[in-house]
Amino acid sequence: MAITASQTKKWKGTWQSIENAMFLFFAVSILYVTISSFIDGTWKCFLGKGFLDEIYNPLKKKSYYESILALLSILTTFFLLLEMIRLFIQLRPLKNAKARFTQWREANQDKSSKEKWQSFFQHVGKNSFITEFFRRYKSNFLARVFNEYISKAIVIFVYLQMMPFFSKFALFTVNNAWYSWLYAYLMWEFSYWVWHFAAHRVRLFWCLHSPHHAPAEMNLTVAWVHFFAEGYYTAAIQVPILMILGVRPEMVAIILVIDGTWGTFIHSGEDAFKNGRFGLLEKFLITPSHHRVHHAKNPLYIDTNFCVLLPFWDWLFGTLQNEKKEVKIEYGITRPMDVTNFIDFYFGECICLYKDLKQSKGLRQKILLLFMPPGWTPESREKTAVVQRSKFLEGREQLGKTSRDLLWSRLKNRPSNKLDIPIS
Repeated sequence: MAITASQTKKWKGTWQSIENAMFLFFAVSILYVTISSFIDGTWKCFLGKGFLDEIYNPLKKKSYYESILALLSILTTFFLLLEMIRLFIQLRPLKNAKARFTQWREANQDKSSKEKWQSFFQHVGKNSFITEFFRRYKSNFLARVFNEYISKAIVIFVYLQMMPFFSKFALFTVNNAWYSWLYAYLMWEFSYWVWHFAAHRVRLFWCLHSPHHAPAEMNLTVAWVHFFAEGYYTAAIQVPILMILGVRPEMVAIILVIDGTWGTFIHSGEDAFKNGRFGLLEKFLITPSHHRVHHAKNPLYIDTNFCVLLPFWDWLFGTLQNEKKEVKIEYGITRPMDVTNFIDFYFGECICLYKDLKQSKGLRQKILLLFMPPGWTPESREKTAVVQRSKFLEGREQLGKTSRDLLWSRLKNRPSNKLDIPIS
C-alpha cells in the first residue's frame, strides 16, 4: 500500500516531536552536570581546592602537559557557558513574558486540553531565544549523545586493535626524549592532515565527516559532532602512518588527549571569543580564528586549515588560510539544509550520495562518484571546492596568499648573494 503525502507529513511531524523531546531532555541533563560541576569547582577554588587542585597537582608531579590540559578544559567549559549566557542576554526571552502568556491564555481559554497544549508549544516555539537555541544546539547535543555511546567506543577499539599490528612494521622507534615527543606530535599532525584532507576531497569520506561541518553557527558544542563510523576511517589512515614512522602506542594515547582538548577549545565561537586570535602566537598555533575559517563554506575558505594545534603541515602543503576582514565567514555546508532536522543534519550527505549512485550509469561512474571530490558530477567539476575557490580568487589573488606563498616569491626574486626571508 502506497504511503500518502499526508501520512509522510504526519510521520515527519511525529519524528520531529521525538527529536525535540530528546534534545530537551539531554540538553537539560548535560547542562545541569556542566553548570553544577563548574560552580562546584569555582567555589572550591576559594578554599584552595577544586580547579586549583586540577592544575596544581600535576605540576607537583612535573606532568606539565596535564596542567595545561586541565586549564584548557576549564576554559572550554567557561566559554561554552559564556556563549549561552550571551545568547540569553542578547535575545532576552523573558522580556514581556507575563503579558505574552496572558494574551495566549485569553486566546485559548475556550479550547480543549489537547488544543491548549498544542497551542502552548507553538507559542513557546515562536520565542526568538527558543528558536535560536534549537537552531544552534539541537543537532549538536543529539550528535554528542549518539557519539558518546557509539563513536568513542569505535575509535578506542580500532586504535587498540590496529596499533600492535602496524607497530611490527616500524622503520625505527623513537625514545622518550623531549625532541622525540615533538617529532611524535608532528607525525600525529601529519597523519591528521592526511585523513582530514582526504575527508574533504573524497566524497565517500566527506559523507562521514560532513556532520561536523553541518552546524550553521560556530560554538563549542560543534566539537561534539562527529559521524559514528568516522573512527574506522581516521584510524585506518593515522595508525599505519604513526606506527611505521616510529611513534610508540603510549605516545599516541597521550597525544589523543592533547588533540582532543585543544581541538575542542578551537571551536570557540564569536560569542565566547570575539576575534579568536592570539596575536604573535597565531604564527605558531592553530587558533579559533583559523578553525572558524576551516568551518566556513565561503569559496575562499573552503577546504583549508586542516591541522589542530600546529599549522606546520598546512603551511607546507599550501592549505593555510587566515581569516580576512573582506570576507565574512558563513558557516555550514554548501547544500540547503535544515540544521534542526537531525536525520538530514547527520545522514544527509549519505542520503545524497545514495541517490546519486542510484541515478548513475555504469560501474565506472559509480566508483568515480565515491572517490571524486564533493560537487563533482560526470558532466561537470564546476561545483567542486577547487574550482569555486579559483573562480573567487580571479582578480583578487592576494586574499588567498599565505606566508608560504610570500616566502617562495621572496626566495625566487632574491639576489644571488642575499637570503631575504619575511617574518609573516
